Amino acid sequence: MSPGTPVRLLGDEMHAWSDLDGAHGPGPVRGTGLAALLTGAYGRTLVVGPHHPELLDTLPPADLTVLVRGLPDAEALAARYADRPGVRVCCGGPERLTTGPAYDTVVALDGLARLNSVEGAELTWGEAFELLVSVLRPGGRLLLGVENHIGLHRLLALPAGSTDSDWAALGEYDDTRPAGLARLRDRLAAAGLRIGGTWAAFPSPRAPVALLGTELLADADLTGFLQAALAVVEPARLGPVDPEPVLPGPVDPEPVLPGLADPERLAGAAIRNGAALELAPGWVLLAERRPDHGTVPVGHDTWAPAAGATPAAAVLVQEGRVRQVHPDQAGGWRFADGGAVPSGRTVEDLVVAASLRRDLPAVRALLTAWQSGVEAGVPADRLVVTPTGDWHGLAAATEPVAALRRLASRLVDAGLADLWPAGELAATLAVTAGQRPGPLVGDGDDGRVRGWRELTVDRDRLARELTEARALQRWYERTLTERDDELKRLRRIVSLLHGTPTARAGRLLLAAVRTARSAVRRPTP
Repeated sequence: MSPGTPVRLLGDEMHAWSDLDGAHGPGPVRGTGLAALLTGAYGRTLVVGPHHPELLDTLPPADLTVLVRGLPDAEALAARYADRPGVRVCCGGPERLTTGPAYDTVVALDGLARLNSVEGAELTWGEAFELLVSVLRPGGRLLLGVENHIGLHRLLALPAGSTDSDWAALGEYDDTRPAGLARLRDRLAAAGLRIGGTWAAFPSPRAPVALLGTELLADADLTGFLQAALAVVEPARLGPVDPEPVLPGPVDPEPVLPGLADPERLAGAAIRNGAALELAPGWVLLAERRPDHGTVPVGHDTWAPAAGATPAAAVLVQEGRVRQVHPDQAGGWRFADGGAVPSGRTVEDLVVAASLRRDLPAVRALLTAWQSGVEAGVPADRLVVTPTGDWHGLAAATEPVAALRRLASRLVDAGLADLWPAGELAATLAVTAGQRPGPLVGDGDDGRVRGWRELTVDRDRLARELTEARALQRWYERTLTERDDELKRLRRIVSLLHGTPTARAGRLLLAAVRTARSAVRRPTP
C-alpha cells in the first residue's frame, strides 16, 4: 500500500472481512445507472458502506472520505487511490464520524444495514440514519438507497440460505426502519430533510439497470415506454456478482436460479396497474438538509435543485448504454440526446388485448404492420406504438423470426396459448403476419431463464396437448378398427354370395356372353 493514502482506523474494524469481494454476501452496490445520480455530489463528500470503486471514481476527488468496515477493503481502496491526496479511506464503525467537520454530501446507496461491525455496537436503522443526518451540514445533500422488503425481488425469490453478512440483520423486523415509501419520506421530513428526487430501482436494489422517477411513473401515457424500459429486467440479471472482483482472488459467482415467476412480467403488470413504485425492489432518495435544522411540514417536504443540477427523471442502462430522461419544457419527456420519449402501448399489449377480444383482424393488422416494417426484428415487448400510429423501438433489432418466437414464448408463459389454434404458436403468428414460418424449435426456446410459474404453465400446456393428442389417437384407432371390421363383414358377404348357385349361373352366363362377343368381333377368314 502506498504511504500517500494511509487507512484511518476508527476502531471496531473487521480485520478479516470483505464486503467488496462478494464472497460473504451480495457484493457492493454497483451499476452505471447509479453513477449517473452521483453527478450532483459536491464539496466535502462522505461515502458509507460497500460501493464499487467505479461509483467512487465519479465523485469529486478533491475532498472524498470513504468508510468501510472491513480492513481488506480499506487497504484495497487506499492502494487504488494512492495517487489522489484528496481521498481518505476510513475503516471501522461509523460512530466516530461525528467528531470531524460536517459534510456537504453523504452517499449511502447501499443502505444502512452493512455499516455495523461485529466488533462494535449494533446500530438500528434509525440510529444509523440519525448519525448520517448529524454529519450532514445544513444545506447538504443525502443520497440514500433503501431496499423494499416487499419488492419484486423478494416476492418472487425462492427461499435462500443465510450468508455470512446476515449475522444480525433485523430487516423488516427493525421497528426503527420506516415501512414503505410514504413512511420513509415522512421520516426524512421529520429529520429536517427536504426530498429532491425519488427513484424506483429495478431489478435489484444493489445492481439496478433502471431508475424510474416518481413523476415519470405517474404519467399514464408512458405505460408502454415504462414496460419496455423494464423489459431488460430478466431473471438472469438478478444478483450475479461482478465478473471482475474488486479484490484479487477467485470469486464464485452466485448461481442463477429461476424464481417463482418472471419478474419482468409482474413488473409490466405493476406498470399497468400503477403499483410499480410500491413493488420496486428498492428506492433511491435525494434529500437536502434544511438550513434551520427544523422539521419539514408534511406535504411540503420537497425542494427544487438549482438550475443545471436537476436530477434525471429516469436513468436506463440498455445494451451497455446509459440513457437519461428529463422533463421537456414544452411538456412531455425527452432523452438526454434530444429524442422524445414515446407515449402509447407496446405491441405485445396490443396483441394480447386484441386476442382476448377475439379480434382476429386487429391481430392480423398488428402483426402484419410489425413484420412488414423496419422494426420487424424489435421484440414486441420493447416496441411502442403511439396514438398517432408511429412505431418506436427501444431495443436493438434481431432476426424477425427470433422476435416472433419471443412473443410466442411470452404468450405461452402468460397462459394465453389456448386463444390460438393448436400447433406451434410461433409458426401461427408468422402465418398470421403473412410471413413464412421459421424452423420449428419450440415456442418456449428463447434463451430466457424462466420462473417456476412459467415452467408450471408450460407443463400444464404440454400435459393438456398430450391429453388431447392421446384422445385424438384413440379416436383414430377406434375409427380404423370400426372401418376394418365393416370391411371384413362386407368381404364375408361377398364370399358367401360368390358360392351360391345363382352366382355360379351368373358367372357361366357372363362367360358365354364374353365368348359370343369375341366370336362376333373375330374377322371372317
